Amino acid sequence: MRVLAEKSEAGTIAAILGAAREVASFSELLRTMVIRDLKLRYRNSALGFLWSLLSPLLMMLVFVLVFKVLTQSSIENYPVFLMTGLLPWIFTQGALVGGLHSVTGNANLINKVYFPRELLPLSAVLAGFVQFVAAYVLLMVALLVFGVQLHVTIVFVPLIMLLNLAFALGLAMVVSVVNVFFRDLQHLVEISMLFWFFLTPIFYTLDVVPNTSFLGLDIHRWVFSLNPMATLVTDYRYVLTEGYWPIRHTVVTIAMSGFLLGLGWYLMRRFAHRFAEIV
Repeated sequence: MRVLAEKSEAGTIAAILGAAREVASFSELLRTMVIRDLKLRYRNSALGFLWSLLSPLLMMLVFVLVFKVLTQSSIENYPVFLMTGLLPWIFTQGALVGGLHSVTGNANLINKVYFPRELLPLSAVLAGFVQFVAAYVLLMVALLVFGVQLHVTIVFVPLIMLLNLAFALGLAMVVSVVNVFFRDLQHLVEISMLFWFFLTPIFYTLDVVPNTSFLGLDIHRWVFSLNPMATLVTDYRYVLTEGYWPIRHTVVTIAMSGFLLGLGWYLMRRFAHRFAEIV
């Protein structure tokens, strides 16, 4: 039994490495697909790529007006607080929506040529990640210009971005496969995103969450601890503007990202041969 288990484990590792090598061999196609996705997002748009920077800025102005001016929020540097959480959310939401339609929206490509189907959600997510990085770099420049104190823990920002990318990619791969067989998923995602948005501390702080206990467990704290986006948003704020190290709940997000990537890869490899006949 031990020998069989070792063989099975070795076979799994070999399959993963083989899949990674195959995807890497199509790197030029992936680059072309990412550029195509970026161009399609702003086709016939006068401002083009600038919308990736203007969109979160305009959203920030709306939130600042509502929660800082009209409701008199007490959060210091509220625009900075808001943008450090809003940018990761916009990227993750865009990655999920882009991944959702990445397979069903490329029927012609799937029917014409062979390539690893993982490239479809991967290109959609990477296109959004390019915009996300550009927007976050611009944010950090703005913080320096306006004299906001940054801390040495800012070195963790790229690592948190990569974790955010892994989580978004895993989620995008899973929904891209499921949406091929269950088209109702896109409607469920729209509703779930709204619910998820309000469960994530983007425009409010975690200390406003009431400590409601049930059977000795702090239910509300557990909900936020197990919400990967709550952890990511808090980590961005901690390392960028408050000088704290990533919080311990980051381990949960790392584990969940690994699980989603593994599940997404498995679903892709398991059902990719059926995409052409369904889409």
